[in-house]
Amino acid sequence: MKTHQMPVFKPARRKRLHEEIVGQIRTLIDEGELKSGDKLPPERRLAELFGVSRHCLREAIRALEQQRIVTCRLGDGTYVLSGSEENLIEPFAEVIEQRREKLREILELRRLIEPQIASLAAVNATGQDMAELRDALARHRAAIEGGGTGSDEDGEFHLLIARATRNSVLEEMLVRLHDILSESRDFTLQTPRRRQWAIMTHERIMRAIELRDAQLAFREMHEHILRVEELFLEWVHQEERP
Repeated sequence: MKTHQMPVFKPARRKRLHEEIVGQIRTLIDEGELKSGDKLPPERRLAELFGVSRHCLREAIRALEQQRIVTCRLGDGTYVLSGSEENLIEPFAEVIEQRREKLREILELRRLIEPQIASLAAVNATGQDMAELRDALARHRAAIEGGGTGSDEDGEFHLLIARATRNSVLEEMLVRLHDILSESRDFTLQTPRRRQWAIMTHERIMRAIELRDAQLAFREMHEHILRVEELFLEWVHQEERP
């Protein structure tokens, strides 16, 4: 039987053509050959100069528009944008706004699932679960007293409550969401006062689970997440003030 040797594949080195065009135009702007307000040649002429199809050129112009490097004016042409402070700040403002919206959605998710998790933990937690929760809370307190935010310990506490439900699907879900949920914890634990508040409310949640009071555990966790949402909204309002 004849065997076939695997062909040797070499790394692709050439960029996609439209990325090369983007790079060239950016370089021309950086070197001052294209200045703010300059109008680029018409699409057909640019395609000829770059030796590419008009479709490829449009991809490049679209990418430059998204990066706020050029702007296309319908029926007029394509212009280099000004390098004003406003234009530099605008993309960052969009990133901040996207982060706010993501935090809002994270907190909605936490409010939907974590009170139910605490409620089920109150029903199913074992003695070992309670011992682990107490140890986690002690580590959380020690981290804060040592000058840290306690963010990692805060996350561990919530994961241990999920484990105490004795529901492997719920536990796995919270484990998978751990990195996403950490963003809301990092936001919450920014000040010493908030860190102490987190310890206090965690103690109340743990006490409700110890008492096997599912309704109380639900309420304590629900109030905990609601307060985090309030802190978030206060921050948003402060940021929006002129």
